[in-house]
Amino acid sequence: MKLGDIDAYERRLRDAIVALNKKRVPGVTLVEAVDEAALWPDGFEQAQPFLTDLQLATLFVRSPLLLCAIAAEIGFRFEGVGTEYWNKLAAALGVPITMSDRARFGDVFRATAHKFRLSKPSESAFSTHFSIMSWPIASALLPLDLIGPVTRLVARAPSAALPGPGRSANFPSLRAWASAAEGARLVDWLRFEAASERVLTALLTENRGGGISALSYLRLHDAITKSSEAFFAARAARRRARRIKGGSIAPETPGRLTVTRESAGLNLYATWPALPGELVDEAKNIARAAGWRPQLWGAGARLHSDTALGDGPFALTHSDVPRSDQAAYGDAAAVFGEGSTIAAALASRSIDWNESLLFDVNNERTRGEQRFAPFDLSSGHAWIACRAGMTSLDRLHFIGSVAGYRVFEASLADETARAILGNHGLLAARDRSLAARHPTDAIIAPQGVVRPDRPFTIYRPGPPIDVGEPRRLRNGEQMSGQPRVRCEDAHEPDDIPISLSLLERDGAFSALMERRLQLRLESAHALRAVPLTVELEINGKLIVRSVGELAELPVTVDQHSPLLKSLYADVVRTRLLESGAGTLRFSVGRLATIDVPLARPKGAVDWSTTPPTLIEADGSASMACAPATAPYRFAPAPAVVRPERGAVGYVFRFGDGRFADPMNLLASPSFNLGDFAAAFSSAFGSRQLRDGERGSGDLARARIAWSRAQCGTLQALAAKSRVVQQFEEPLIYNLCGREWFDREREDKSSRSDAHEALYLVALEQGLASLPEGVPERYAGDFAEAFAVRARDLDPDWPLRRPAPRDDAMDNALNLGFTDAVNTLQARGSLVGVDPDDCDFGSPEDAWASAAEEAIRRVRRSRLARLIAPDEGGRQLRDRFYSNIGVAEMAEDLAAWSRTFALPRGHLSAEAAAAALQLWLSPTACDALDDAMRVLVNDPFVARASRYAAIRMDATLGGAVS
Repeated sequence: MKLGDIDAYERRLRDAIVALNKKRVPGVTLVEAVDEAALWPDGFEQAQPFLTDLQLATLFVRSPLLLCAIAAEIGFRFEGVGTEYWNKLAAALGVPITMSDRARFGDVFRATAHKFRLSKPSESAFSTHFSIMSWPIASALLPLDLIGPVTRLVARAPSAALPGPGRSANFPSLRAWASAAEGARLVDWLRFEAASERVLTALLTENRGGGISALSYLRLHDAITKSSEAFFAARAARRRARRIKGGSIAPETPGRLTVTRESAGLNLYATWPALPGELVDEAKNIARAAGWRPQLWGAGARLHSDTALGDGPFALTHSDVPRSDQAAYGDAAAVFGEGSTIAAALASRSIDWNESLLFDVNNERTRGEQRFAPFDLSSGHAWIACRAGMTSLDRLHFIGSVAGYRVFEASLADETARAILGNHGLLAARDRSLAARHPTDAIIAPQGVVRPDRPFTIYRPGPPIDVGEPRRLRNGEQMSGQPRVRCEDAHEPDDIPISLSLLERDGAFSALMERRLQLRLESAHALRAVPLTVELEINGKLIVRSVGELAELPVTVDQHSPLLKSLYADVVRTRLLESGAGTLRFSVGRLATIDVPLARPKGAVDWSTTPPTLIEADGSASMACAPATAPYRFAPAPAVVRPERGAVGYVFRFGDGRFADPMNLLASPSFNLGDFAAAFSSAFGSRQLRDGERGSGDLARARIAWSRAQCGTLQALAAKSRVVQQFEEPLIYNLCGREWFDREREDKSSRSDAHEALYLVALEQGLASLPEGVPERYAGDFAEAFAVRARDLDPDWPLRRPAPRDDAMDNALNLGFTDAVNTLQARGSLVGVDPDDCDFGSPEDAWASAAEEAIRRVRRSRLARLIAPDEGGRQLRDRFYSNIGVAEMAEDLAAWSRTFALPRGHLSAEAAAAALQLWLSPTACDALDDAMRVLVNDPFVARASRYAAIRMDATLGGAVS
C-alpha cells in the first residue's frame, strides 16, 4: 500500500466516523466505521500486508485512524487471552512492532477516541491487566471469543432485561446474569452499553431496524453460523423475542389429557397451552424466591417451579377425581399475590373432570389423546374413562384404573360395543354436524382446535353433504354448540428445549480435580428419561465417555452422580493434571451441548520443590505463614519450617491479598487441642471487606485457604479440620450481627431432622417415654430409631401433609423402641430392659399438635424472624429444603435477593452459590469476592444465606450445625 492509498483510506474512515457522530450514534466502534466506509471490499485478509515498505513511526502521525482500524480488526478476531495479539497485528501490518510501538498504539487510540467520541475500554480487571490491548478490543464491536456467550445471553437471560419494542436493555440485570452464567469477559463487554445494545437488538431482530450497518451485521451473522451452538442459540432467542412481542394471556381454557398404557399399568398426563414468555420470566423469579414446589390438585409429586410454569405434560397420580371447583395450582395466589396476572393465568388452567372422558387411540393401542366430541368413526379402537361409580360400561373390556377413573377399551367396529356407547350418547348421530379444519390444523393441531385466522367450516356428512361458509376465530374464542371448536395460538417449539449450566464453569478444572462438579439441567417441559452423555478430551483424544439416563428434568447432576464417577478416576485426573488442559463436554442427544474448556488455574503452587514453585502466576506473590492459633494473621516467611509445636500454614500471597492454592499445612508430631485453638477475639465486630486481615473478606479468604490446605500427615489433617471450623463464629458475628449470633448459639441444639425433632417433642408432651431408669443421654438413639420407622410408615409427613397419618407415629414409637433397645443391648447397654415392653398410643389431635411444634423447631422460626423483610423471612422458613442441591438453592437464593433485597444486596447465582459454600463447603467456594461484597453490604442477605445453609444441613449430612 502506498502513501496515497493510505491517505485515501484515512479520509474514508474519518468521513464514516463523522457521519456516525452526526447520526448521534453513541460509543461508535472502529469496526462499525470500517463497515460504514466499506473499507475492505475484498476482505480484510486479502488486503494484508498493509505496510510492507513503510515505517510505523511515520504513520502514527499521518494515518492514526487506519492503524487503529487495523488493530480493531485484529481485536475483532480476538479469541481469548491466549491469542497472540501483537504477533497477528504485526503480520497484518507487515512490519515488526516493538514495545515502544505498543505503548504508542495505546496513546493513539486514546487520542482518537477522545477526538471522535469512539468507544473506550471499561474500568475492569481485564482492561487493567491488558491496558493497551483493551483499546482495540473495545473498538471491535463483538470479538469472536464472545460470539458463544452473547448468543447464550440472548437465548437464556431474563427476557425482560433484553432490549425490545419500547424498552432498552437492563444492563445491571444482564451483567448479573452474565456473571453467574458465563464469566468476567461477557460482563466486561456488557459495560460498553451503547454498542452492546446495538448488537443485542440486531441479533434479536435480524437487524430489521438497521441498528448497525448491513456489513457489520453480516460479519456477526457469518461468525454465528460457524458455530452450531451459537447458531441455534441465536435462532431460539429470535423465536423467544417474537413470542414475547405478541404474547397475551389466553382466557380460561380446559387442558387436555393423555393416557398411556405400559406394562406397569396406565398413566395419565395433562397439558395446557404455554404461558406468554415475559410472564414466565417474571413468574420464575417469584417462584424461585419462594422455593415454590406445587402439587397439582394437592396430590402427587412436587413439581419444580420451572416445570410447573411450563406446558407439560404433567403426570397425574391422585387417587380421587378432583372436584370441579378445585384449582390445579391451589397455592398460586399465596405465592404470586391475590389477583396478580400470574395467579390468574395459573387459575385459568383447568380440566373438565366429566363423568366420562373419551380418548382417540393410536394403532398400537398404547396411547390415547382426549377428544371432546362423541366418536364418529366406524373402525379402530377407543378408550373411555369413567368415574368409579359408573358401572354401566362394565360390559366393555376393562384395561385399568388411573387417577380415580376406570378405563375401558371399545372396538368401534363391534356392534355390541357401539350399542353400549350409543346408549350413553358417546357415538355421534348420523346427522351430526362436523368440523372440517385447514389441512395444517388437521395434521398438527390437537383435535377440536384451530389456529387464529385459519379457516374452517361446519358441515353435515349427508347425503347430501351440507357445507357451511368458511369461518375464522380469534385467539381464545370458542364456538358454542356442536361440534365444539376453540382457537388456540400455536406455540413455537424451542430450538433449545433443554438448558445445561455447569456450576463453577470458570473453575471447572479445579472442580473436576477435587470431585465437586455440579451440572444443572432445566427445561420448560416436563421431560422424563433424558439421556445424558459426558465426555472428556485431552490433547484431542477422547479419554472418558459416560452415558446415563436422568429420570426427569429439572435436575442437578451433583458430585456423587454415577455419571461423573469415571471422570474422578485417579488415572484420569492424573492425566489431566499432567496435560494442564482439556475439554469437558455434556450433551443431551442432539438437543443441547456445552463444551467447557479446562485449564490449570494460574497461580498454583508446587510444594515438592525447594524452594516452592509458583506456577503460571498472573502477578507477583511472596510466601507467608500463619499459625493455627492465629490462622488469619499471615506474616512474611523466608522458608518453610516444620513447627516444633502446633501447626503452621504456608501460602503464597499476591499483592491484592489473594492466596495461591494450595496452602502447605505442617503440624508437629505431638500436640494437644490447645495448640489448634484459634484466638479470634480481635476479629469480632468488623463488617468491612478488608480491615488489616480482620475484615470479613479477609477471614473468608483465610478460611478457604485453610480448607484447601495440602496435608501430608494425620496431625495436619486434624489441625485443618479444627481451624476451618473455628472461622465460623467470627464470620457469623461479623456478617449476621450479634443478635443473630446469640440466637443461633441458643438454637444450636435444635434438630434439623423433623422426625427426630418430633420424637423429642413427644417426650416432652408425654406421647412417648424412655424405659424406666434409662438416662436422658440415650434419647438420641431412640429418636433415630423412631425416625427410621416413621419415614417408612408415613412417607408423606412432613413434605406433603402438615399432620401425621393416624396411628403411624404410635406404630413408629413401638417399632423404634424395640429397634433401639436391641441396638443398645448389642453394645452392652440396657441389658435389663425388655425390647417388647412398649404399647404407645395417643389421640390423633395430640400428634397433630406435636407435629406442628416439631416443624416449628426444625424451621428455626426464631432465626427466620430476624430476616427482613418479614415476608422474605417467612418464605425462607416455609419453603422446602429436602433434596435441594447447592446449584438449585443458589438459583433460588439469587431470586430471593432480587425480590426482597435492595439493589446492593442482589446476588447472582454464582455469588449465591459462593455464599452457601462459604458455610457448607469452603473448599468449593469460588466467586468469593462477589459474594462477600454483597454479604458485607446487606446483613439481611447474609442472614438469608446462613439460614438457607443451616436448613440444608439435614439434607447434606450435617455440614453446618
